[in-house]
Amino acid sequence: MNTKALKVFFIYTIVLAVFVSVSIVDLYVLKSRSAYIFTIKLYCILEYCLLATFFYHLFQNRIAKKVSLFSIIPFLIIAITSYYLSANLKFSNTPSLTEFLAFIILIIYFFYEKMNTVVEYPLYQSVSFWICMGLFIYFTGNFFYFLFINSSKDKQFVEQMKFIYSFVTICKNIILSIAFLVKEETEFQKNKAFDMPNELDLDSFSPNNNLN
Repeated sequence: MNTKALKVFFIYTIVLAVFVSVSIVDLYVLKSRSAYIFTIKLYCILEYCLLATFFYHLFQNRIAKKVSLFSIIPFLIIAITSYYLSANLKFSNTPSLTEFLAFIILIIYFFYEKMNTVVEYPLYQSVSFWICMGLFIYFTGNFFYFLFINSSKDKQFVEQMKFIYSFVTICKNIILSIAFLVKEETEFQKNKAFDMPNELDLDSFSPNNNLN
């Protein structure tokens, strides 16, 4: 965690682990669907805030940084309004669809920015590259899940959609695990090869001083 972006992403993983544990308790211990739905709604809001902050520290362009950070405000308005109007035992897909679409756009811009700026090392040697690749597969793969999950109540259709969701989520977690295998150089290490040693004494070239 040598950058602010990776520190924010670490906090995101901790929040994810906590909310997964709480949701399991809600479903199988308390057996309360209303508590489970509330947990999912709260997690969706925190997820967007943390990942938007993650991309804020990841981007180099000032306008992109501001767009990523200030997009939290309209998302909060959409999420809170949608959750308030929906029933306690029903999860509204509108905030999730908004979140997924927003992050798909931000990740595409991230790849575009990296391809234009990173020239010293291959892009796949960056930890942030694998994190964004995993998130991109998750958001693109499950976008249509949230879009069509309520379009049919056929049991076979629902089971197939859940299988797709699980498969995409597992692929995302595998790709995120690959990030732990990447040894990314710090900025100090990248610039170390170009530093001139302080103790190096270069004599001035004066050929006319020793004519003999």
